[in-house]
Amino acid sequence: MLFSLILACTEVGLVKYTNRPTDSAIVDTSPVEPADSSEPSSNQPSSEPSNTDPQGLEGIGGYFNYTVSQVACPACVGEVQSINIALTAEFHDPTNQSHTEWIPNVGECTNNFSLITPSVTPRNYGSQISVINDFRTLQMYFNNNEYTGTIYETEYDRDTLHTVLTDAGDFQFESIHGFDSIEPQAMLYVDPSYAFAAPIYRSGATFWWSPVGSNYPFMLTIAVYTPDGSSLLGYVTCVTGDVGQMTVPGQYLSQFPAGSITAIHLERHKVVLEEFVEQGTYIETHMSHQVVGTGFLQ
Repeated sequence: MLFSLILACTEVGLVKYTNRPTDSAIVDTSPVEPADSSEPSSNQPSSEPSNTDPQGLEGIGGYFNYTVSQVACPACVGEVQSINIALTAEFHDPTNQSHTEWIPNVGECTNNFSLITPSVTPRNYGSQISVINDFRTLQMYFNNNEYTGTIYETEYDRDTLHTVLTDAGDFQFESIHGFDSIEPQAMLYVDPSYAFAAPIYRSGATFWWSPVGSNYPFMLTIAVYTPDGSSLLGYVTCVTGDVGQMTVPGQYLSQFPAGSITAIHLERHKVVLEEFVEQGTYIETHMSHQVVGTGFLQ
């Protein structure tokens, strides 16, 4: 059963689970509305660039994205492998536009998700850049106005401080932890013969994950397909705080017919502005870690 993933702008996946619960989760069918969208959004960078920064730093002069991704059932979605880890970076003239404005505000749900990227003038800081931590050195190479690098799962270091070295200076970031557990577990079945077994309740579907407690947004997207997987019927994207539980309200799911199959994207984000002192600006660092599971609407 093959169908294409939506949100191609974000990879899909996770680094291996640990401490997975042994009991199946019971889905709460009582819809819980998302938080009031008038509350301050936590999906913005943890510090804002200022024209009066006491250190003389101004605007956002680049974007560094470290993405960990895994599809629970690669064969179900036409993927060759389950885990993909990638690094991308781009540098440009300073701007006040964020590269992650496309992440909806905490407390919001939408059926019309779209990627927005700032218009910038690129800069080239050498043919390659190095990403270094206490365990290894990774290389990223310049092509078509951006630097890219791909690593193996065993080379991903959680919660680790990294330094990025360029010909124009350096900056740091800390990698994201990812997931230790996700519920309902049936979403994570890996064999196509018994995937799509997790019931996603049209009256309101609840999901759980751990660890929790970061100050960054958690985004969940349910993509809904016809029972044979041939056509995308629509999707809903909701964002909450990283509190370990989210309920997608029934008002968004009840519009789709029972028996439809689903691809469920669970993704935590970490967006931090890091100092790029040599260039007098900030780098917007974006760590993301996503899992895609399967289910069906009931």
